[in-house]
Amino acid sequence: MIKNFEDITCELTPDEKRLVPVIIRGLNLKSKANPIKGADIVAAINGQKERYGIKQFSEPRLRKIVNFIRTEGILPVIGTSNGYYVSYDPDELNGQIESLTQRADAIMSSANGLKKFII
Repeated sequence: MIKNFEDITCELTPDEKRLVPVIIRGLNLKSKANPIKGADIVAAINGQKERYGIKQFSEPRLRKIVNFIRTEGILPVIGTSNGYYVSYDPDELNGQIESLTQRADAIMSSANGLKKFII
């Protein structure tokens, strides 16, 4: 869990773990030519809440599931401003790795800047 974001970064619930294969199947149908926005995935799942046995699904929890899929090496999910899709192309994967690394570096820079106020 991430401090101050515990409610959206907590570990996957059993209900969310049951959604992992559903999301994998859906993402496997998506390529760079036809990505899907997170909001569309969330709307599709929330439109069938009873089927999936969930109360409410959100984009932060979708991101948590995508993180799980990537972290476990289940599927090479690419995320861009155009949406999510799957790619096995080394250039696209390297681009996604670079993007994630740059975002992590930007967060560390922010944290280091805040440290100046307490040191």
